[in-house]
Amino acid sequence: MRIFIVSCEASIGVRIRGLFVVGAAVLFAACPAAAQTGSDVSVTASTAYDSNPFLAFGNDTETASFRLELAPSVYRSDGISSLKVSGRVEHVEYMRRYDSAQNLSANVAASHRISERLDATANFSISSSVSTTDFVGPIGVGDEVGSGDLPLPIDNDITLLGDRQRRNQAAADATLRYTPSEFDEIRWSSSARANRYGAARLQDSDYASQRLAYSRRINDGFMIGGLVDASISNFRDTRVGDARTLSPQLSVSALLGARLQASGSFGVAFTRTNLAVGRDTSTTFAGNATLCHKGSLSNFCVNGSRQVLPSAIGGVRKQTSAGATYSLRLSERETVQLGGSYSVASAPLAGAGGDFESIRGYARYERLLNERTRLFASAGYSDASDDLGARRSNIQGAVGIVFKFGNTR
Repeated sequence: MRIFIVSCEASIGVRIRGLFVVGAAVLFAACPAAAQTGSDVSVTASTAYDSNPFLAFGNDTETASFRLELAPSVYRSDGISSLKVSGRVEHVEYMRRYDSAQNLSANVAASHRISERLDATANFSISSSVSTTDFVGPIGVGDEVGSGDLPLPIDNDITLLGDRQRRNQAAADATLRYTPSEFDEIRWSSSARANRYGAARLQDSDYASQRLAYSRRINDGFMIGGLVDASISNFRDTRVGDARTLSPQLSVSALLGARLQASGSFGVAFTRTNLAVGRDTSTTFAGNATLCHKGSLSNFCVNGSRQVLPSAIGGVRKQTSAGATYSLRLSERETVQLGGSYSVASAPLAGAGGDFESIRGYARYERLLNERTRLFASAGYSDASDDLGARRSNIQGAVGIVFKFGNTR
């Protein structure tokens, strides 16, 4: 399989299909004699109140809503290969003012250990969803609340938050990890995204990136390395704003204590953007940093990132995000989560438009009733301003119940 990163004319569909082939190869590379298999279905019913769920202008924006979500999954693992196929179907019914919304997604994730020193992972997903400022499920589709790793409540494209537009996306990722020695690791990663909106004022886009990274373990608590990230952003209906980005970075990871770990990569991003006449080259800081404390009952993470991404409302933008998450297990049956983020998307590197800013925060409580049933209550706040400088906010409160049915063998 060949995936090009230097030609804007290369079809995004070819990239996605190529990465899906990698996933399929991983799935069927081995035929284990004994494997763990299983399937489960999560059913979530909840009701919520929003003061302004789609960040609309005006005073008459509040509404109550009811939602029903179905999330099935099947999986297979034998210690060498693993496969998980999952999906999500959600219906949201608003009591007044807004039309109902339906959100759908499907995902295939696979991994395979090719040899003692080489392993591969692949992921392919498709989704169709309406953008909203929602905190009913802040930790992601199909994930259980717990004291494990917590994702940040930051969307890839913050210019879409609350925009009330449907986004259809196909995404594919593949990674090869090679460890030539106990101290060294080489990792190649490739990603592709195709976003379609069906709205005249939003711009369909394709995005593809490849990364080659090397790291060396100096001792049990310290690693250092470097990476090169190359990406293409392509807008479907115009060449103005199309961009290529090359980002070399240094990376470091350090164990600061028995439960505290820090990691990050720091460098620059060189972006060449197509203008109406000619091209423009810009240079900006790029990278990410994470600091996490993992305790026996609580976890805490802070994270920051700076990257160049295409936006639905037009143009390639520099997006800077910072956030924090905290989880605490109150008892064997009770868990509390807190999270917040601040993000800024700059004015387009080419074309008209201004900055976009987003502030988000949430709190969530869960109680496990039994192995298959849990209750949750959540509250969230969203605040956003668009490129016109207008600021809108939403306050949400929700309660719900989750039933999980399944088996493993």
